[in-house]
Amino acid sequence: MAFVSLMYDAPWGGSEVLWTHTAARALAEGHEVMASFYAWPEMAAPLQALAAAGAQILLRTRYQPSLRHRAVNWLARLPWGGELPEIRALTRFKPDVVLINQAGWMDLFFHQQLLDWLRRVPFILACHNYQDPVRQRDFSRALLTDMYSRAKEVLMISDNQLRTLQRQLVDPIANARVIQNPLNLPATYPVPRNVQTNGGLQLAVVASFDVDRKGQDVLLQALTAPEWASRRFQLNFYGQGPDQAYLEKLIQFYRLTDRVRLRGHVADTAAIWRENDLLIIPSRIESGPMVLQEAMLCGRPVVAADVGMVRDWLDDDETGFIADTASAISLNRALSRAWARRADWPAIGTLAAERVRQRIEIEPVGELLRRLVGYATDSATSGRRERRPQG
Repeated sequence: MAFVSLMYDAPWGGSEVLWTHTAARALAEGHEVMASFYAWPEMAAPLQALAAAGAQILLRTRYQPSLRHRAVNWLARLPWGGELPEIRALTRFKPDVVLINQAGWMDLFFHQQLLDWLRRVPFILACHNYQDPVRQRDFSRALLTDMYSRAKEVLMISDNQLRTLQRQLVDPIANARVIQNPLNLPATYPVPRNVQTNGGLQLAVVASFDVDRKGQDVLLQALTAPEWASRRFQLNFYGQGPDQAYLEKLIQFYRLTDRVRLRGHVADTAAIWRENDLLIIPSRIESGPMVLQEAMLCGRPVVAADVGMVRDWLDDDETGFIADTASAISLNRALSRAWARRADWPAIGTLAAERVRQRIEIEPVGELLRRLVGYATDSATSGRRERRPQG
């Protein structure tokens, strides 16, 4: 089986967790695996682990607009009639099934050679994000609907994402299925809170420093409202990413240097929740923020903008607080509602953990692998029938 990741903007992200876990499980169970993704100066650790476990790795060159880069790529493809090297590699590998992983929802639309090649083999198309509003022209709507219909399954991360794309495409996407991502959880949870520090209540945002999607900038603006001046809190940004320098400047601009800290990437989720009382998700664009379920299972209430799966999992005023939009006004209102009930946060977190435990999918990786194996088996069986002599 082949796994092709189309994530372009970063070497790693939440959209990569499910397919890499599934590829690793496939290798452990004896399947041949090819993994294809874009080359970066440093390969993410989970991708290095796939290579070490025996996956065939195909690195793709990221596009560069320089004339020299485009000329070299064009000349390199001339002997093969313009065919891309990843298409030749997939043809040689001859997978029985392919998983195409999109960080967004229409990435494959811009990879015409790959889309054409996929007519040869069953594939699953994973969608990890969406945008709204998006105005689609009739011709692009028809092409996208056709692209989705070719897949054996179209995986979505939230009901909200599915409903939005159904509206934008004017199509039921009958082969769509809402799935859950594997979570990064400590060995035991809920996680007890450490003794409070003198800095007041500790608030956490766990997300890449990518403000267009994650909205840390608008959260900082919300915290400049006059009522926050007298509230004792510390805001902790966990993550890394291209907008770190911008966030540092914005924190200074809003005179929040004594209230906001950039903590970097912390892999140990237990360490995060031992130190923090509340999770904030100020995202502008988000389909399935896994940290939502992780924080709730660890016993923390959540304040979140109404994006993606937030309303699917978070019960407003019961297990957390939902902001209508990722705007400074809406976030401030939701945060202020939460602040008014700060004495109840431990009880709210306990209820959040109970409700998520009732709904969490235990084995999303095993279920996806089972379905991939099923399509691969069907493909191999069909191929044997086609090769069988007639008469």
